[in-house]
This record gives sequence, C-alpha cells and structure tokens, in this order.
Amino acid sequence: MNPDGYMPESLTGAYQGMFPRTTGALALLLIETGDYERAEANINYVLNAITAHGMERIPRVIGKENGKPVILDDQHQIDGQAHVILAWARLAHARGITDFEERTWPVVRDLMKRTCDRTFFQYGGWSIEPELIKNIALEHSKESRMWDVWDLLTQCFVGAALSDMIPIADKHGEKALASDWRRRIQLLKEGVDNHLTTSHYGKKTYAEMRIPNGDGGTIYPGLGWVTLAPIAAGWEPITHEVLQNTVDVMNKKLLKRSNGVAWMPTDGYPDGRFSNEIIGKGIGWELDYARSEANYDRIEEILQLLATVNAGHPIYMEGAWLEGNGFRLSGILSDNDLEKMKTSIWKVKDAGNGEQTAWWCWAMARLRKTLDLPTLPKRIDND
Repeated sequence: MNPDGYMPESLTGAYQGMFPRTTGALALLLIETGDYERAEANINYVLNAITAHGMERIPRVIGKENGKPVILDDQHQIDGQAHVILAWARLAHARGITDFEERTWPVVRDLMKRTCDRTFFQYGGWSIEPELIKNIALEHSKESRMWDVWDLLTQCFVGAALSDMIPIADKHGEKALASDWRRRIQLLKEGVDNHLTTSHYGKKTYAEMRIPNGDGGTIYPGLGWVTLAPIAAGWEPITHEVLQNTVDVMNKKLLKRSNGVAWMPTDGYPDGRFSNEIIGKGIGWELDYARSEANYDRIEEILQLLATVNAGHPIYMEGAWLEGNGFRLSGILSDNDLEKMKTSIWKVKDAGNGEQTAWWCWAMARLRKTLDLPTLPKRIDND
C-alpha cells in the first residue's frame, strides 16, 4: 500500500487499479492488528476519489495518475459500497471520535442513505419488492460474470453497515436518521427470513441468491462462498442456528476429500456438480467460522489444505484449481469426475490478490488472538 492509502489489487497484473471492495477486508484486518492509521489512509483514498470526481457512490475500480485518484471503472456494485461504509464505521467504533470521522461523516452518511433508499432496497407493497437490496452487478465466480440478483452477500454487508452506522448517527445528533435506519434493518431482516432462506435435509438454511423473474423472484438453489457472507460481515439477519445449518449443509453436500486433503469448492450448482476451484476469501471465512465454533479439527484440515495447495508460493493466493485429467481453470466437476482425478495437481492464481489475501489474514489474526498469540506473527525475511 502506498503512503496515501492507494493499494493495487493485484501484484501480477491480473486486475487493474484498486478495488474499493477490498477496503472492507483490508480495513477490518488492520483494525484487528491495531493499525488504525493505515486503515484510515486506505478508506480515505476511496472517499477522496469519489469527492474529487463528484460521485455520490463508490465505483468498482479506482486508479492513480500523477499522484491523484482517478476512476477506472464506475460500475455500480452495491456490495462493494457497503464494504467501504462498514470499514469506515468499524474504524470509528474501534478508536472513538477523530478529526477524520468528523470530516468524512457527511460523505459516508450520504452513502449509507443512498445505499438503502428504494433505488436498491426494494421494499413496499409491490410484489416485485421482496424487502431485499438489489445488486445489479454481483461479481460472481459462478459462470465468471456479473449477476443481477438479490444475494446474501449484499444483504449481510448492508445490514452490518446499517447496524454500525446507527450509533454513529445518534452520536452526531441525527436521531431521526438513526430511527429510520433501525426501521430499515427490521425490514431487511424480514426480507432475508421470508425470501432468502431455503431448506436442506429439513433444516432452514440461507439461500445464495434470489433471481429476478419480473416479479418477486425465485431462489437459486446453489451453495458456495456467498452463503458464508454472514461470517465475513459479522452480521446475522436471522438466528445463529440458520448459519450453523447452512455451514453443516455445505460440509455434507459440498466439502470434498480427495488426494489426502479436504477442500471446499468455490461453488456448488443446483445439479449437484461443483467447481474445481477454491477461493481465498471463502477459505478465510470458513476458518473464522471454525474458530468461532471451536472446531479445531476443521481448522487443521484447512491449514493442511493450504500447506498442500500453497506449497512453493510464499504469498497467499486469490484461488487455486485442480488441473489434469482433462480439467483446467473454471472447470465444473461431478463426484465421478473427481474419482478419476488421482494425478491432478493444484495450481495457484494471482498470488497476493488484495481482497482474497486480506480476508485470509483477517481470519488468521482473529484465530491467533483466540489462541492468545500476537495478532501479527513474527516477520520472516525471504532472500
């Protein structure tokens, strides 16, 4: 990260510029390690970019030219916007009132208001309004494309941001706004409960996405990293039992054991097939859930997987995939295919990817803290 807070997403050139969505992961990591100044710098770079360009929202990608922020991709990803708001709010709670908070509160307040107005938060009396936040550009690993959906990731990060922004609004004397946000949180919880849950093995679980169909939409019956979103956001719209059920189902239906390691595919599909990939942040979120549930057997499995997959790579990955026996990156497997892949090997992509690496480091810092270890391990210098 540059001293001004600019942090390129990729060390390999796989992605251009800085992704504001990564600010959510990076700031939460830096808060865990007590590095508030760098968390502020990174958040501030994003806010400076939108104010310099007269934007009322967070763009997808920010760049840097002649020492100043530029907008490289202004696509509207509401989940990325919520990541930034949540990062700002969590930093405010971690250290108390600061000049930075006072100066930037009006900008972040207005971002929060825009995020949960009825442009995206579709609540009301119409059948097309399931009391959920619409994401018109969910950047998904499924089919490697953007999806126009109501997804669990967006609901959780918006809900978390609202929850953390309410006491800050109260502190700044905006009682009516805080009251309105409390009302919207209740609407959002109802929306998730009624329209973004499903059932597996007779147990209530979270659904990954709700697909628009011109009316109230239909549940997409898949599983994957998106269904772990409550862990990352630190916000559960329903009871903890629903999250426990969801992870249990993922472990039963999606978790694979092959060639001596247990691995959670990036995505599971409605027909029972699954991705031949693993995703960095998904591993981090699984790790933090296992920590919170004191499931040390699962933690050991995850660390064993990383020792196998990331062997020979000193920097954590964006993701990895099983290659061989006719399958390459972005493949979709069945259990029968997996039985034939005895000689397949793990290949790593985009080592040092900002978002994926930050989420995994966040999970590791929290795990170390739980074990009464320093959040930061001793630095190892590689020649």
